[in-house]
Amino acid sequence: MKHRRATRTLLTALGLLFATALSGQKVERRGQAWLDARTEPAAISVSGVWHAGQWGLVTLKQAEGSRELTGAGDGWDIVGVVSATKVCLLFLNKGSVAYSAELTPDGPDALGGRYADGLLTERSRTRLMHFTK
Repeated sequence: MKHRRATRTLLTALGLLFATALSGQKVERRGQAWLDARTEPAAISVSGVWHAGQWGLVTLKQAEGSRELTGAGDGWDIVGVVSATKVCLLFLNKGSVAYSAELTPDGPDALGGRYADGLLTERSRTRLMHFTK
């Protein structure tokens, strides 16, 4: 009897872990699809350390001639792409998308735009975001 109960408890726990892992993968795939939808070649480089207001310091790394970028800031891992002059960023928490942002040049050493919880869509509630060098 105790063995069955322990087995049932273990199977339930494994099922919850598996469901959690699948939902994390789903968000990650959706995040990658969101980035992949931005297809234009990069027209700007955004590598460097940016002051991002409440987001603190954000470091972005973009290889010369590349659209893809990586970064970090205030505990976030950041992945993104530059599509023409639009900078599209995903702020990750343990691999899951917490926020997404779209920024464009706002002067020679500034980026401005908007961000949302989760993936940014036309119906997202957005807030302003501003980066300066």
